[in-house]
Amino acid sequence: MKHQERYLITTADELTWKFDQPVIFLGEWCLLYERKHIWKKMDYLVAKPYGLGRSKKDADFFEVNRLNKKLFPEFCGILNQHFKSNHSIRFWQIILGHWFRHILQILFNRIKTLKQCFEHYKICGTTIYDDKNLTLSTKDHNSLYDVCNEDKWNNLLNAKIIKFLDKDFSKKFLKLENKIKINQSLENKFLFNRQSLKMRIFKWCLNKYNKISKNYLKDDDGFIINSYLPIKKEIELELALRQWPQMWGFQDINFDSKKILNLPNKLLRTKLMKKFIYKSEDDFENIVRSLLFELLPICYLEELNIQKKIVDKLPWPKSPKFIFTSNNYFTDEIFKLWTALKVEKGVKYYVGQHGNNYGVKKNFSPHIEELTADKFITWGFKGNLKQHIPAFIFKTAGFKKKKYNSQGGLILIQEHYPFRFNTWDDESEYSKYFTDQKKFVRMLNDKPKDKLIIRLHQDYKRFRWNEKKRWLDFDNRLKLDTGEINIRKLISKNRLVIHSYDSTGILETLSQNVPTLAFLQNGFDDLEDNAIPYYQILVDAGIVHLSTVSLAKKVNYIWDKVDDWWNEHYVQSARKKFCNWNAKSSCNPVTKLKNILIS
Repeated sequence: MKHQERYLITTADELTWKFDQPVIFLGEWCLLYERKHIWKKMDYLVAKPYGLGRSKKDADFFEVNRLNKKLFPEFCGILNQHFKSNHSIRFWQIILGHWFRHILQILFNRIKTLKQCFEHYKICGTTIYDDKNLTLSTKDHNSLYDVCNEDKWNNLLNAKIIKFLDKDFSKKFLKLENKIKINQSLENKFLFNRQSLKMRIFKWCLNKYNKISKNYLKDDDGFIINSYLPIKKEIELELALRQWPQMWGFQDINFDSKKILNLPNKLLRTKLMKKFIYKSEDDFENIVRSLLFELLPICYLEELNIQKKIVDKLPWPKSPKFIFTSNNYFTDEIFKLWTALKVEKGVKYYVGQHGNNYGVKKNFSPHIEELTADKFITWGFKGNLKQHIPAFIFKTAGFKKKKYNSQGGLILIQEHYPFRFNTWDDESEYSKYFTDQKKFVRMLNDKPKDKLIIRLHQDYKRFRWNEKKRWLDFDNRLKLDTGEINIRKLISKNRLVIHSYDSTGILETLSQNVPTLAFLQNGFDDLEDNAIPYYQILVDAGIVHLSTVSLAKKVNYIWDKVDDWWNEHYVQSARKKFCNWNAKSSCNPVTKLKNILIS
């Protein structure tokens, strides 16, 4: 049943709002916490969130995956025609496969969210930006992480979708005097974000070392970059391979960025779009076909040939025995292009597991890197792909068991606000997650609560969700850590770690035998069927909890005897069984990984 007429607001940009009539906000992302005093006074509704629930997520993932398989080869064929090349599908998957999947998910979410809103509410108008000084295309894939939460970009994208859906209500246009700069992150960044004095000295020493190490580089050296191994173990691995350690992950790529700041070529993109467009009975497919070339990052079209010249000048091995990374396959455009070109010449490409999603999370598997690698080296699990090679957890390889203070405090590790590139309403789900977190804290007894430290994600400032203020408004006595303290040091000072979401940190602390509890917001709904029995083992042992009520009760019960509980046979047995599945330790990690890389 439709309600009274309301003015549609799609973002938090108040220039597009109406304050003197009933409005409907497309989602909770429109309602910034620090602007509550503004929107609370308005006559408003928030549209029903789209795509929540396991069955809906599964159905939507199936639809996006179906269209991905249908459109990607056709899309790549048009790019090959444009570049007068004959690159394989695998070549294009390595370069833009991750972006393609993400942009399909974003488009699916935006289209379905708007259509659901139009079905349930009567809309009388909306305000949109004139697109003459705006562009949907980003510099590269990494820039998509910034714009998918950005107001003007989403306003423009929603406006184009509304136009395709041919909705008959008034549209007010806003003009921008200046062009919006394209987000750019093509340059390879140094591994560490915060440049402390100690880190600057470390980087200076590395630069000196790298100048020396280049003298010992051989053209057929195996290329290892950001392996996810501790630095010491990565050096040992290169030595075991009888090559001089190059520390590629700490080397900056220097090139003239002024040469790679072109704006999108609208005429070219329109020409390519016309080759791709096809009238279907499916609104989703029609809109995707109409927008994909407009959304395509500049690095994959206008700048691809310039990037090839950069790749030709790289100081990397000319004919490497293999290429191995656990990180750069995702948003490092220079690495991806270099790798794709090498792979087409027969060089073996190996990828290591990056985090806990692999073999665990539904609607994410198989990842692009699992499909494109010759070998995908896991932290222990045996997957269904021929590429899967079980190994050990890289991040803690060679580490001594992590120390913790049995008389210390309690750490609650938080998840950051989501990037809005899933098929469902991430904001609504995160809002419920935060409500659950407050409920957990409220239920703690005084003793653990007095020693509680809430560890905010180090990226929390990147978003406008105002997490710190929300916590302090909830309880101004809470102690918050904003990511300044090294997480290992923080853990060493406390007796119990709580992971508030299914994170890589769970694998790390369990593999290090640190007293650990965890909370799964959606229970087992987000897990692959093969992963559920292993998580059930942790649930049965009281390590993983499916509600914050259960979690708080557990903390209160074991607080004065954490060590005794943690060392119980049934708890340790569960921990070992789980780690043997997806967080294995290895007595000889360097030897094991070396044998995988050269076999």
